[in-house]
Amino acid sequence: MNKSTLARSLFFLAVFACIQIPAAAFSQPATRSGYETINPKRFITDRKITVSNPKDIAAKLFILDRESEGRKSDGILVEYPTRETAVIVHTVVGLADDSVAGMRHRIELRLRQNKWEIVWIGRQSKCQPNRGHQNWASGHCK
Repeated sequence: MNKSTLARSLFFLAVFACIQIPAAAFSQPATRSGYETINPKRFITDRKITVSNPKDIAAKLFILDRESEGRKSDGILVEYPTRETAVIVHTVVGLADDSVAGMRHRIELRLRQNKWEIVWIGRQSKCQPNRGHQNWASGHCK
């Protein structure tokens, strides 16, 4: 490979990296937007979560969610954006509550030294009609 071809290749690689790195850097916080940050230790304690594997945590959340009165839907999504990160989104719609129609939790985990740990948890809600915001957002319902 001659110097000119090598220089062009390195130039395009650098341009590509400059375009991709900022997009990756801003994509994670944007997914947290609209969520109210909650205390991970309190969340874990309140729900008696003793497992650390993302799929086991998701199963535990699903098992704990036994209340079905008024339930329209519930679901748990586990994604692995990278080999070292996982995201659990637990959504429940149709709560037996006068003001809150639905609740969504986002749990972010990171793999450190072969052990998963929760690094961030956020909460969103949807309010009942005439009780506040009707879209998924942070904040309380009236």
